[in-house]
Amino acid sequence: MTWAWFCVLAAIVAGIAIFAVWRRPSRPHRDYTGLKHHAKVHSFRISTAILAWALIVAAFYYRPDLLKWALRTITHGIEAVGDALPSPWGDRAEVILRELGGFVWFQITLIIVAIRMLFSGVAMGWRLGRRGDKID
Repeated sequence: MTWAWFCVLAAIVAGIAIFAVWRRPSRPHRDYTGLKHHAKVHSFRISTAILAWALIVAAFYYRPDLLKWALRTITHGIEAVGDALPSPWGDRAEVILRELGGFVWFQITLIIVAIRMLFSGVAMGWRLGRRGDKID
């Protein structure tokens, strides 16, 4: 791809972004500095972390093969990252990823991200459903 095509694609993406922002109606100003907002945000964060741990414990009792599969997948991913880097840095990155970030924390992080994406999808559907009721 030449620079000319890259500039054309960048101009198209910028035009779409400007059009999307320009077409969006202005929202009422929300105040995110209050204690109520911070309590909602942090209670959601804590509840997703607790739910992730509960899912891992449930998988440990009911489906340990899922945990074994996830551990092996993460191990192969860490080894792929280590193999992709040059000689001294690949070994160092592999040790760091295994020992410091390891297996459990990657699993917990991936489960939390999946839970939040699921909840965000439900919330977007809920908002679109409520918005449709107000228009009609």
